[in-house]
Amino acid sequence: MQNSKFKYSVAIRTVGKAGDKYIQELQSLHNQTVKPEHIYVHLAHGFERPKEQVGMEEYIDTPKGLVHQRAAANMVEEEYVLIIDDDVYFPEDAVEKMYNALRKYNADGIAPDTFPSQSMSFFSKAGAYLTNTVKGRKNDGWAIRIQRSGAFSFNSNPEKGAIYPTESAAGTAVFMKTKVWKAIHYEHEVWIDKYPAGTFGEDQLMYQKIIENGFKLLMWYDSGVLHLDANTNKASQKSYDKIYYRAMSQYLTWYRCVYDLPRNTSVDKLKNQLAYAYRFLLSCSVRLVYSILQFSPRFLTAHIKGNLDARKFVKSEEYISLPHFILSPKE
Repeated sequence: MQNSKFKYSVAIRTVGKAGDKYIQELQSLHNQTVKPEHIYVHLAHGFERPKEQVGMEEYIDTPKGLVHQRAAANMVEEEYVLIIDDDVYFPEDAVEKMYNALRKYNADGIAPDTFPSQSMSFFSKAGAYLTNTVKGRKNDGWAIRIQRSGAFSFNSNPEKGAIYPTESAAGTAVFMKTKVWKAIHYEHEVWIDKYPAGTFGEDQLMYQKIIENGFKLLMWYDSGVLHLDANTNKASQKSYDKIYYRAMSQYLTWYRCVYDLPRNTSVDKLKNQLAYAYRFLLSCSVRLVYSILQFSPRFLTAHIKGNLDARKFVKSEEYISLPHFILSPKE
């Protein structure tokens, strides 16, 4: 282990209901070989402060919403920030190792692999492809890559303990340079919070904003960092509303992060459109089968309507008036 001297603070978003998992997280933070300067807990407005207390948590009343609460990490002044959910366990040397990795690879942020897609069963991998064109790749020295369709592909055989560059990661935890976090102005994306929690992949948008604005992100495999409640945010596939909003999320994430970028030529945009069309048609076929089995067309219609309404939204004044995804120095 390198002789690491650095300062960081922790930003946790919560609604105060993680219970024992929250306690495990706090205790693991207090046990770090390099202690945080502050542990800021961004508690959604209107929710009760957790009774659990370990020692140095500072509670901040924050507008409810995944983006509002994550963007509240802007208050950190130390050189580094650890941005996490409220149910993550860290081995005692995890933060120090992440810091050392940033220095070794000259990177700006690092996320532990808390959702190991490469470990999914064959049937889960098949389902991920059919519903969302998520697929594995051979080990090419990268972790997650974003496809033209907006879906991701994952390294199906990473080396044990590897640290690879990545284009996305799970939003569970990320350790990064505070100046980089502030530079991407994640608070510009609070428009996402009008969608129900658990339906919008705001973590992918966050990471792609980091990448597309020229910063370097890493993923750390077999880190020992654990997401203690990995099923918390999974939306039911049987809910019309959640299928509808998930469909909107797919289109809007693709449009903002992949299609509507200044670097894209007209040929790039055409390729992106064709890739998304394939993703859309494949997922429609799955929804069609499910609708037939359930004797109801609503599962298919929800998916189609979500995509159509998302297409309308990107043409609206509300969307057009959003700050650019690729930021100029003045933004």
